[in-house]
Amino acid sequence: MIALLLGGFVAAGSAQQAETPLYVVLTYQKVLPGQGDAYQAHVTGMAKKFYQEAMNLNPNLVHWSSARVMYKGIDEGQGQDFDYVSATVTNGPPPEPGGNMDAIYAKLGTTPAEYGKKLSAMRTNVGQEVLRRIAGTSATGAGTSKEGDFRVSNQIRIKSGMGSEYWDRARTLSLPMWQEAVAQGDLKAWSLWGRVFPSGAGTSYDVMGVTTHKSLASVLEAAPPNRGMERFMKANPGKNYSQYVTNGTEYSEMQRRTITQIVALVERAAAAGRTSENR
Repeated sequence: MIALLLGGFVAAGSAQQAETPLYVVLTYQKVLPGQGDAYQAHVTGMAKKFYQEAMNLNPNLVHWSSARVMYKGIDEGQGQDFDYVSATVTNGPPPEPGGNMDAIYAKLGTTPAEYGKKLSAMRTNVGQEVLRRIAGTSATGAGTSKEGDFRVSNQIRIKSGMGSEYWDRARTLSLPMWQEAVAQGDLKAWSLWGRVFPSGAGTSYDVMGVTTHKSLASVLEAAPPNRGMERFMKANPGKNYSQYVTNGTEYSEMQRRTITQIVALVERAAAAGRTSENR
């Protein structure tokens, strides 16, 4: 994972243009028995320092965070048994593996071998995937979340033949509605990500929608009656809310919803000129 992120540092060149899409690499970690406190201390300490240094070297690395799963439930045969999710966001696709990282390890007082050995004693990586951002309520997401915030990740399957309809609905109707929700203070941010790898009929979902909240109560509290309709109508004057809801079930279906809490975060300031939607 570290090699993937740092491999393109030397060749990264100048900052990406405003229209460059954002990509995220999600890595899922399973903490070994009895290592929960030690791993969280590592994430909030050494790992955070590592990515602070990495961001100084790679102009395309814009965000890293690690979030703890709040309610695990049971693994329903979908390979979902994990304790932490790390998210690394870049302007453009992640760099290819490779590159010399010795300087960063030396600055942290360790070596790649020692660092890897310490991690392997605390956790295992159980999965990794790459997604591309399609739309969001903020330019890059920078500044919309902080340590302690809660994320709700919705894994969504697009129904066969409904891809164009789903994406058009998301960009033209859902995005303004979620922007209104942020303006009303109902949540901090919303973004929608298309799954790039792995993908295909054999995978569990196609799209991930993510909302960020300042508290667990904000996540769990039921919205007042008609709040969704009122928000939609204000953001989309003249549009049919009932048809919007019906189309949602025609185009896609929810697969799984997960709540996590951000325990460590590093990001750079949002770049000027970037739009809230990346095509």
